[in-house]
Parts: sequence; structure tokens; C-alpha cells
Amino acid sequence: MRLIKIFSLAALAAVATMALVGATSASAETSTQLCKVHTGLTCGAGNEVASHHMVLASGTVGRLLGIIDVLCLSILIEATPLGLGNPQSIHTTSFLFGGCGTGSAHNNCTISVQEQPLANLLKTGLDAGVLTFTSGRLRTQCASAGIDCVYDGEGMEFTVGGQHLTAEETLALELGGQFFCPNEGFVDGLFETLTDTYVLE
Repeated sequence: MRLIKIFSLAALAAVATMALVGATSASAETSTQLCKVHTGLTCGAGNEVASHHMVLASGTVGRLLGIIDVLCLSILIEATPLGLGNPQSIHTTSFLFGGCGTGSAHNNCTISVQEQPLANLLKTGLDAGVLTFTSGRLRTQCASAGIDCVYDGEGMEFTVGGQHLTAEETLALELGGQFFCPNEGFVDGLFETLTDTYVLE
């Protein structure tokens, strides 16, 4: 009987130790936060980003790669962080495309947003992270080329850091459309922030 009590106490002690270690590990997890200044590892109070604007980097174009590639000369993204987190939730409030086309004139296509994207930003290093869309839908229309396609943004990934957002042929699934609509497309582009923005804790 005494031996059973000893084993029971030992088991309780082991469970308590595991719970304590688990709580310590959870509290040690780093959070992710967009910050206006970069003076250390963490974002000081009052330096949190309330609204975030990005445009295509100078001298670059945004590309939707498919059976027929569509290139855009200008893209403006406005997003709002929804709070501190791990990852941090980001809500895109505006996604505007201009000068889009299948040829050098860049004027025969329009890209419109059917559903503004939601995304998660996960910090992977000092001023470095990965932004992953969890929703969002874009419609690409090029009447002269017979293109009218809707793309699902869920799962699209961008690398973040150094004042840039980069899409390197990230996958976008095609949900339906007419004529030249593949089952999938790829988004490629380099964006830069309009104001200083860093990925910190």
C-alpha cells in the first residue's frame, strides 16, 4: 500500500513538472508585431503599426503567370494589423491594380478584388517573416484575350523583411472562369513599404 502511494505521488509530481515546463515554454514563445522603428528586438509601446501601405518596387512589375501572363505596372496594398499575436493577423483593406495587360501597352486587362484577403504574419527572424493569405479572391479580366478568371488567394505566401514583401511565383488556385483559365496560376512581385515598417516582437 505504501509503495502504491509513493508511485502515485511520483506520478503527480511528474504531471506537475510537465505542466510547469509546458507553461514556461508557451510563455517563452515570441510574438509577431509590425513596428514603426527598429531599436531592438521588441516593439516599444506606441510604435505599433496601425496601417501599412505597400507599392510595387521601383522598376518592377507585378505578374500573374498562367497560360497567358498578365503584367501590372502598379499595385497598391493597404493593410491593418489586427493585434499582437503569434502569428499576427493582417487584414487587407485595399488592393488596387493599375496598368495591367497581356502586352507592352498594359491596358487590356483589369484585376479586381472580390474578397479582401486576410493573412497571418509569422516572425522567422530579426525583421524577417512569412505572410500567408488565409482568404481572398481576385478576378482577372482581359476581354481581348478571352480571359475571365477568379483566383483563390488562400495559401499564397510572401517573404517579409528589409522594408519589402516578396512573392516568388507563389501559387494561386483558379476557382472558375472562361477560356484561358488554368487550374492554377503564380503570382510574382516585389513590393516596398511607403513608411518604415519592421517585423519585431
